[in-house]
Amino acid sequence: MFWQFENIELSSSALIDDSSGKEISYAGLKYLCDIISDKFKSDSKKLIFSFCDNSVESVITYLSALRSGNAIFLANARMDNELKKNLIDLYMPEIIFSTDDISDLLAEYAREIVADKYTFYFKKNIQEITSIHPDLAVLLSTSGTTGSPKLVKLSYQNIQANAESIAEYLNITNEDKPITSLPMSYSFGLSVINSHLIKGATILCSNKSMVMREFWNTFNQHHCTSFSGVPYNYQMLQKLKFDKMNLPSLKTMTQAGGRLSEEFIKYFYDAATNKGIKFFVMYGQTEATARISYVPFERLGEKIGSIGIPIPNGEIKIFSDEEEVITPTIQGELVYYGKNVMMGYAENRADLSTGDMMNGILHTGDLAYKDSEGYCYITGRMKRFIKLFGLRVNLDEVEKMLENHFNCAAACYGTDDSLKVILQTHGINVSEPAKKTIIDTYKLHHSVVSVKCVDSIPVTSSGKKDYKVIQEMLFDECH
Repeated sequence: MFWQFENIELSSSALIDDSSGKEISYAGLKYLCDIISDKFKSDSKKLIFSFCDNSVESVITYLSALRSGNAIFLANARMDNELKKNLIDLYMPEIIFSTDDISDLLAEYAREIVADKYTFYFKKNIQEITSIHPDLAVLLSTSGTTGSPKLVKLSYQNIQANAESIAEYLNITNEDKPITSLPMSYSFGLSVINSHLIKGATILCSNKSMVMREFWNTFNQHHCTSFSGVPYNYQMLQKLKFDKMNLPSLKTMTQAGGRLSEEFIKYFYDAATNKGIKFFVMYGQTEATARISYVPFERLGEKIGSIGIPIPNGEIKIFSDEEEVITPTIQGELVYYGKNVMMGYAENRADLSTGDMMNGILHTGDLAYKDSEGYCYITGRMKRFIKLFGLRVNLDEVEKMLENHFNCAAACYGTDDSLKVILQTHGINVSEPAKKTIIDTYKLHHSVVSVKCVDSIPVTSSGKKDYKVIQEMLFDECH
């Protein structure tokens, strides 16, 4: 298991703190994790909440939780405090770590400093509550910073298997040095950490934005070898004129977290090829511990638009009307099989006691087909969610939030680069406050959100929202 640092050269560098430049060897990392994990250990398995960023402290807390045998929920430290409080009340964690000061939310917790630096909050009076399944290792939100109570349950096998598969197809070695360009509370960002630790690589822990000059100065200063991003990151990288950037140590680039347009893929494929960089387009879901498929970099030029082939030790099948589709180009639901498929979902503390409900099979909800060589292509989604900047947003959740907040009917339509909302307000214009509420709640950029107030929202004959008409209405408005 990668958190045990087995078969790793302990004298080599494990983590580098971007802010201070301080390096921690694998021996030092193991030492700190042992001290903290000992503090976490007890007679029964506990739940640890980590409101984390990309700091060294956040990574060490995560690894310490795994070493202690407790379960850990990773959530973005930028999450709204009210959402944090709701999650704490719902899941009742025994231990809480946060990179931001949330002590005013934790009246029932006692503050304690461990290893002379790491601040944790321990529940003062632990009452008998639902036990946690022994296989449960990590909990991740299905919707990033939105604070949805629905969490993905990942086992020790899930995170180990996915780390092994990713390290294999990316050919990661102990010579690699990634930079944390994605939040570690996001499955893609966490997979970067896991897949490099398993090979004894060095991880540069940075909270800088990739649009900042300092990010790339740090990248070059530490001779980083890989960059990972969602479509938004690559859109920004193109605006920075990546093809003209001087990044001599960069060897590998990976993209996932939503569909990148074929024009952008072509641009980065050409630029990466000219620079001698391997560019991987990938596909995955949090429910698969991050990764399901990838396009081998040497085939990308002829497979632009494809999500590729299954990761090592995984399998992809296409099903239509419960029958497997064998014929190429015929679409159906993409179903994935592998050891990295989650245990199931949790919506409250009681759900943490149940074991594996999936049996290694994940119905992705994505419509896809395979070509004659077995390369997959996504054609649409079966469920109402979108991905913005790699953040999965459930349109039904957005509607419910707005309806509760503004006491009016709401309808949403979205793509992987925009969220469009109509509110039935009968002549009252609340479009600006509604837009601000969405941006503040979901931490989205203002450019991808638009809100319009209308007198009535189209409905079907049965009184349900007519999303076909709503989609056409909102699509016509933006063209």
